[in-house]
Amino acid sequence: MFGFHYAGVGAASSYRDWPARIGGGWFCPLQPPGREDRIMEEPLRSHRAFAEDLVPVLRERLDRPYAFVGHCGAYTYMLDTTLHLAELGLPLPAKLFASSWGAPHAGLYGRLNFLDLDDAGIETDLVAEIQDVSLARTGQPLPADLAELAAETLLFDLRVQRAYRYDGTPKVPVPTVVVSWRQDTVVPPELVVPGWQECAEVTFHEFDGDHWEFLRCPEALRSLIVAEMS
Repeated sequence: MFGFHYAGVGAASSYRDWPARIGGGWFCPLQPPGREDRIMEEPLRSHRAFAEDLVPVLRERLDRPYAFVGHCGAYTYMLDTTLHLAELGLPLPAKLFASSWGAPHAGLYGRLNFLDLDDAGIETDLVAEIQDVSLARTGQPLPADLAELAAETLLFDLRVQRAYRYDGTPKVPVPTVVVSWRQDTVVPPELVVPGWQECAEVTFHEFDGDHWEFLRCPEALRSLIVAEMS
């Protein structure tokens, strides 16, 4: 199972609480250039560029059943990578696991994706957002320099996401397993469910937890992955 990064951080931070194995499968976080231990590399400036950079790395590992998993806006990267694999005639993932994201052709989700990214105070707002996330996940704020770096990465990710477009064609070529969280106030369940059937073969699952529960990899999510991949 390949894990796609959450906005503002890399895969190492996104999946630090995930186990190396889920059921009988290996879990592999995908670390994109331009963040964390790849901070000195040029970041990828579109979803298409991300897919074209990733697929050559993946193709030698596609000789077994595999899946993609991601939280919130990570689904758009999973989708474009899957469509690029299909264009090349390469083996496709068995499933896409999408957490806290609605139908991809219906727009964007979450408050941050509707901020004015040209506002003079946006970086200060994003530093505060990063600190709120850190407190929610770990109970502690980040050091100021790390929070500023993460805010810069988050702003970059928001600009890339703002430019993303998918109109529902071609349809998602593999089944999508959509997960929502009952206490999620960022992308609540009532925004997650509508419209998916128009562009994908989809099943829905709702679990207890807030927006960050996915990043904790709770037992309910692990059991769902094992059941779906079996």
